[in-house]
Amino acid sequence: MIGAKDRNAACQVKWCDETGTHTVHRKYLASVPGGIRGAGLVGVNLAQRVQPRASVCVELTVTTPWASTAGYLFAAASVPDIAAALTEAAERATELDAVRHRNDECHYS
Repeated sequence: MIGAKDRNAACQVKWCDETGTHTVHRKYLASVPGGIRGAGLVGVNLAQRVQPRASVCVELTVTTPWASTAGYLFAAASVPDIAAALTEAAERATELDAVRHRNDECHYS
């Protein structure tokens, strides 16, 4: 059983925001509204499993009102490609949405 003192003990890893006993060190960087109409948050963290020679990774978490939080650890080297893909997808989605709105205006004018 973990006592109150253990539960609130700071981690010895200086950049880690977790307290008490934990299996992953985390540094919380951002929480961004990711869902439509406030349906959830996307968290961006630095994370490292508590095991010998574990790499520091980038973790994305998704929190929704109807499901438990899900997370995924990405190798730091892959994150720039993921960021570029997300940026491209966002640009394309914005363009497609603009075309759809223009078409809707033509039909209702």
